[in-house]
Amino acid sequence: MKILTPTPSPITADTPTTIPALLTWRRRSDRSLFALILVGALVVTPLLTLAGGVFGFGTIIALLGALLVTVLIVRWPVVGFFLTTACVVLIEQEALAFPIFTDRLNIFYWPPRLAGLPERPIGLLLLLPLFVVLCRRLATRQTPLQLGALFAPLALFIGCVVIGVLHGMAAGGDTKIIVLEVRPFEYLFLAYLLAYNLVATKQHLKLFFWIVILGAGVKSLQGMYIVYGILGGHFADKNEIMAHEESFFFAALLVLVVLFCLQYRYRAQLYTALAILPFLLIALVANNRRADYMAFLIGAVIAWVLVIVVASPRARTKHLLVFAFCAVLGSGYLVIFSHASGSFAEPARGIVASIHPDPSDTRDVLSNLYRDFENADLKYTAKQSPVIGWGFGRPFLQPLVLPNIITLDPYYLYIPHNTIYWIMMRLGMIGFFAFWYFIAAIIIRGVHILRRLNDRYLQLIAIYIVAITFMEIVVAYADYQLFFYRNVIYLGLLVGILMKLPAIDASSDASAQAVPTAEQAAQRPDMQPRKDIQKEAVAPR
Repeated sequence: MKILTPTPSPITADTPTTIPALLTWRRRSDRSLFALILVGALVVTPLLTLAGGVFGFGTIIALLGALLVTVLIVRWPVVGFFLTTACVVLIEQEALAFPIFTDRLNIFYWPPRLAGLPERPIGLLLLLPLFVVLCRRLATRQTPLQLGALFAPLALFIGCVVIGVLHGMAAGGDTKIIVLEVRPFEYLFLAYLLAYNLVATKQHLKLFFWIVILGAGVKSLQGMYIVYGILGGHFADKNEIMAHEESFFFAALLVLVVLFCLQYRYRAQLYTALAILPFLLIALVANNRRADYMAFLIGAVIAWVLVIVVASPRARTKHLLVFAFCAVLGSGYLVIFSHASGSFAEPARGIVASIHPDPSDTRDVLSNLYRDFENADLKYTAKQSPVIGWGFGRPFLQPLVLPNIITLDPYYLYIPHNTIYWIMMRLGMIGFFAFWYFIAAIIIRGVHILRRLNDRYLQLIAIYIVAITFMEIVVAYADYQLFFYRNVIYLGLLVGILMKLPAIDASSDASAQAVPTAEQAAQRPDMQPRKDIQKEAVAPR
């Protein structure tokens, strides 16, 4: 039998054969590469300078950044997942009243001279990694994209959105408004596919949560800058100082801290989050979003209940006692401070005011009254076409006329605060059922996955995602939640991660079994070194 051996590369006269010659050849190559880069820089720099003078240096820097991102994503598609996460937790969807740099970055909106393009930068960032994965898998004759068990409920809901678009267009809806309204659902769909197709290891998940934690830290420091650097510590008369959705991310991090304390202490992330916490609480109170206080309360309760479900009987008793103590303490805080003044009492006032505001608090009373009128108008409009809905792009009807706030919100007759009723009004009972079917599928599958997981860090992630889903619904009932791109993209990423947890857990178990511990090796004779080999190794030759 002929044995084939690899053919060595031919040695030419130019090939170094000694170490000094090899080092000399390496230095010569480095000098050549440096010269090439220098010549390229000398040629390109004047061209970029001329282009900057014509098109603006900001545009040129943005194009170079986009080129670099494209190269990285083509080489490593998972970079697109992490960049999307960073954009969601760091960059605002629109400019703020108090500039903080990140709100001026054109990620979720175009600069004025490019406004009107069919897709926004964040949409292109979602599409590019998926396109790269699709091309690679088609080239290797694999399944183009993995879909996951939640794809069917999500696709059913997206199908209802498409019907709402067609219905709105047929009824004379404004095309620009239609695109604006359905874009969040497009991003939800793309974010789910992105996470499900790119997240593959536990290290990916740890990096994801590092981005989330550090992103909350950056936003907290920006909030501190606004509170003390711009407002001088006086923010009581402000409705909000940052983006609406920022408070949701702050509340979500608080839930994550609760889980780190209850479920699994990944100390590096826990200590980092605790270091951020004082700044985060100040920014959360200053941003003054009542719905997010309620969302945190609901999310923490859901997370605690799920921790109790997966805990051992002994730990379950301890969790129940601590939960009862915290429930009594929290109830006392609400009772004592719900009508008190000061920043410390703000969360208690916000939670109570969302249900029954103090008659003397004009802001909360008028805010609740506006929302009551708006909800009544949405329900009336929904009754005009209860099966397939009103369709997108058409203003909802106003049997109770709302104040004209078009200068503050040009879309106030299209996108209401209550985005749960918004879906019901736009899509009718069929689309409304599809939406709740998707949400219920997340929660039910999340709990089912949680009970199957062995890794405690992955259990923590599953609990967090289920809790965030509940929080999403709570805020969506009061504060534009399902329209904000950052929120829906974050939810889509989390849902995609949720569906990958069983595979990651199985691979973690397989890796643990493949590398036996010292005790396992001591109990298995086949893993012990042979004595004759040991003797041979130490015997003198």
